[in-house]
Formats: sequence, C-alpha cells, structure tokens
Amino acid sequence: MKEKQKKNFVKVSYNLLATTKLSSTQKLFVSYILGWQKNGKVCFETNNTLASKFGKKYGGIRSVLRELNKHDFFKSVKKDYDEKTGTSGHEITVNIDKLDAFLADETSIQNINSTEQEVNQTITSKDSQNEDSNEEVSDYNIETNTRKLSESILTKHQLGDTISVYDILGQLGYEEPDDVLDFIHKANSTSMDFQKFISISKNLHIEKQHHDYKGIIISDKVLTKINKMIQV
Repeated sequence: MKEKQKKNFVKVSYNLLATTKLSSTQKLFVSYILGWQKNGKVCFETNNTLASKFGKKYGGIRSVLRELNKHDFFKSVKKDYDEKTGTSGHEITVNIDKLDAFLADETSIQNINSTEQEVNQTITSKDSQNEDSNEEVSDYNIETNTRKLSESILTKHQLGDTISVYDILGQLGYEEPDDVLDFIHKANSTSMDFQKFISISKNLHIEKQHHDYKGIIISDKVLTKINKMIQV
C-alpha cells in the first residue's frame, strides 16, 4: 500500500492577515518563510523555485523580494550566483520581533482612530440633543461635563473672590440645569463674590424648610462643602 503523500500548508497568522500594509502575496511569502523558521530551518531557494511555488514569473518574484526588503523585519541575501543559468539563491529570514512591532504599530493606529471616531460621534450626538437648549443651560452642561472627573476636588476661595455660579455648583454636585437656573434666577446673576454666594446659599437652605418651597435644595451636606471652600 502506497504511503499517502504528506500535504503542506502555508499558515498565516490573523494579525498578519489583517494588516493593510502588505499585499496578499507579501503576506503569503512572509508566512512561507516563517514556516521554515518554525521548523528550525532557513529558507534558501532560487528566484525560479520561488516563482514556481508562488505561481509567478521570474520578474514577479523579484518584485516581491524587492518590496519586502524595504521593511526591517525582512532580509533576503543573494548567494551562490550561477553564471550559466543567470540565477542565484536567496537566504531569506524574517525577524519575528520586528514583524510583531510592525503589526502592532498598525493596530495601535487603528485603535486610536477608532477611539477618535467614537469620541467625535459622542460629541456630535450630544450637540444634536442640546440644540433646543437655551444658552445658560448649554453653558452649564459644558462646565459640568468638563468637571465630572474632578467633582470631589473643592477649590478654595476668599470671601471677596469673584466666582462663577456654574463653577461652584458644578463642584457641589448639581448636575440638573433646572437647579442651576433656579439659583441664578434667585441670585439674579451668574457671577458674584464668594461671600454673597454663601449668603444666598444659607438663605435657600432655610427656605427649603417651608412646605411650599420649590427650587434648588441646599442641604446641610452642601453647606458643609461650601464652608470647606473658604480659604482661611
């Protein structure tokens, strides 16, 4: 009984397959060389042999080698030139670490582009949703969104310092535009000295105890935070 002929395959990694910086033939060629190296060997073949294996003409395989040699992970060295046939062998190697770095660079760029696209889409979506908002609410949303990462940090102010209502209320955790607009309406200003802000806050804290009170709620906890913001 005849022994079955062993089938040979060229295995292409998914990372190599996905790259857009190499042609399909280049990907197969690199994988072919890696196959030699995984078996502990170095590829040493002539252009004619390589052309036959890859279904290309002599000039075509030379073009593949020339283009791949432009990358630092690929190295093809001519050896044993035959004057009679006009051909030479090639010792071809692929530096795996450099190839991984080559592929990783593209992956990083793709991730960055993907992240930028998601951020841009999010910003566009938020802008569309806020088109009908009035100017004061929009300003407050911008102030609040840019401060969400540092809400726990309370800035210090002297009593005579001019402060922004948006800024202080944002730090105190007020995210609802209606609360901010109510405070601004009662204060009749979007900015004032810090002492006036404290005075208004204390008055609102007292007024909230009335049963018919409607508006921003200044709690004991909020007053404690405001006191912590006073620079001694």
